[in-house]
Amino acid sequence: MASNTIETEISRLDLQAPSTLSASITDVKHISSYNWIEAPKSTPTIAVPGSPALWSVPRATRQLNKDSGLIYIAQNAARHPDSPLEPLFRSLYMTSPSFDICSIDVVSDRNNIRKLLSFVSSGPGGIEAFTIKVEIVKDTAIFCRDETATYEFIGPHKFRGYGHEFEKAYTTSQVSGSTGHHRIISYRFSDLNVIIRHETDGYVGTRTTTFSATRKEQGIDSLSSALGSLVLSTANNRPVKTNLIVKETGQAVPLESTLEIKTRVAHKPLTIQEVAPQLWVSQTPKLVRAYHRNGIFERPDVEDVTVQIKSWEQQNQGHLRKLAVLIRRIIDAVKAVGGQGVLRYDALRDRLVVSKMDEKKMLPEDLYLKWDDPQPNLDASNVGPSEAKTAQTSLSQLTGKSLEPESNKEASKTKIRIGGVVYSLDVSKIQYLASFVRLQKASDPNSTELVHHGIPLFDIAVKGTESGYRSCFRSLPPEVSQYRTLCETYKFLNVDVLDGLSLNEIISNLKVGRTDYSYDEPVKGNMRLARDAGFQLLYLLLVGQLEDEMKNRNQLFNAVQFVVSHLRTFKYTTRQMVRAAYEARFRLSPKQRAGLNQWQDKGINDPDADTTPDEESGDYYDSFDSDDSF
Repeated sequence: MASNTIETEISRLDLQAPSTLSASITDVKHISSYNWIEAPKSTPTIAVPGSPALWSVPRATRQLNKDSGLIYIAQNAARHPDSPLEPLFRSLYMTSPSFDICSIDVVSDRNNIRKLLSFVSSGPGGIEAFTIKVEIVKDTAIFCRDETATYEFIGPHKFRGYGHEFEKAYTTSQVSGSTGHHRIISYRFSDLNVIIRHETDGYVGTRTTTFSATRKEQGIDSLSSALGSLVLSTANNRPVKTNLIVKETGQAVPLESTLEIKTRVAHKPLTIQEVAPQLWVSQTPKLVRAYHRNGIFERPDVEDVTVQIKSWEQQNQGHLRKLAVLIRRIIDAVKAVGGQGVLRYDALRDRLVVSKMDEKKMLPEDLYLKWDDPQPNLDASNVGPSEAKTAQTSLSQLTGKSLEPESNKEASKTKIRIGGVVYSLDVSKIQYLASFVRLQKASDPNSTELVHHGIPLFDIAVKGTESGYRSCFRSLPPEVSQYRTLCETYKFLNVDVLDGLSLNEIISNLKVGRTDYSYDEPVKGNMRLARDAGFQLLYLLLVGQLEDEMKNRNQLFNAVQFVVSHLRTFKYTTRQMVRAAYEARFRLSPKQRAGLNQWQDKGINDPDADTTPDEESGDYYDSFDSDDSF
């Protein structure tokens, strides 16, 4: 029960913000995503990264039934009432195990921010009463949505529109059993670093976002799926158990492909001003406004509303500045009541009221360790409290093995049975397996064997991490699907294939394979580095995120042309697959196709092996400045 002995009231008049305060959203990043999967109530299940439904518009007019049956209002709370925010953090740390949560000021659902924005922009009586739970962890404020009803059952005599039936008819689910896709993004708003979770209605399919077979179908079960029965040990030896099941299924979809769907009767057009606040909070770039007459829908269009949303942001700087001030006021008020509070909007008095909340914490105990250590040692029974909080856990702590016997190289390896094959691995190079070892040791310290389900193309992926990514080209058949699977395996294993390199740095490395003849004694090129960069380029094309898809396209094409035209540096399979990866993502212009075709069959009989690292490179083509139009 909440105790109201300490309260803080906030009115709109308290929210004075200097005109110099910027209230824009910048540095937007997609950081994780998941789908809720239909499962028994006792085993709440999510799929990470999941996928939104694919926009699949019918060609003809459609007559739809009205919405009926079970409709979720707040699915996270409905499916996982013990901790509605746990799925956000589980998916986040599955995608980015070393994510620095201490750098974040606010974690919230989109719905909470919309309510606060409505408060600052509306007058008395303009909004209904609402409640938001708030918890402060170190300097991070966690806002938890609190709804009286988390779902609704629409009976045969009720009418709630056609929105859900429209989504069923005009989108195609990409994850079996999915009941909703949630995305987690981060950005900078004013002086706040924010994480926002929101539901996404769908995405527009492109060659970049083509959905592949799920990893479950490929034989992968996630490390995190073990959380459903895993008892963890925290730094204070307090056992924590979660019943949330996390499966590794789906494929991440770029933020720029996502869309929001709105349905309405044809005689009441939906203005951008009505939907802009929602799209602004989640930075959703595309909108479908679908109009109907008695459930008959005409063919709707997908609109890119990025410019309109940015314009709305500029026009509403006054309200957005107050929103930034309000969030800070709420954080300070919750700190004043001990770090756990409840925020209520009193509609009668037109005030926000922050009270102390005496309830259980919002998250399982092991997740709070993330604020002490981005990669905490969960096997606290074997190490002291100070060791449990160190920023980096030594490999000996992870594996329970000494690094001294035999050679340092051999002692640093861990034996893991993966898909029936026993591997001796340096798990420090593969973050996912390092976490897997740590959790398995925490779950069963006496276990003598670590066993993991099969991972597609794992042997080739390991060889790439140990011998250089260039080795992947001579280990796979020349099929784009195989290389995509390999790249997705690297993402699943959380291997930083790009090694933090920018596109410009990868391009520079592609060019180091050429011999420099400008000296009296020619300086031979670094073939190994150039060929590793060739795989990094392919990885970027197949599964990488680009800062600006349109801006980077010409630059990527010229990098591909460089690889294709340098026969001695890059062997036939490398050149063939890099080109195929580009064509899987972008459309070639006739001029580009002709430029690549002149090298099509050259070097076809060369073995694609990296056995001649000192081989002289032939400088057949050397341009990264093409202005070829699309």
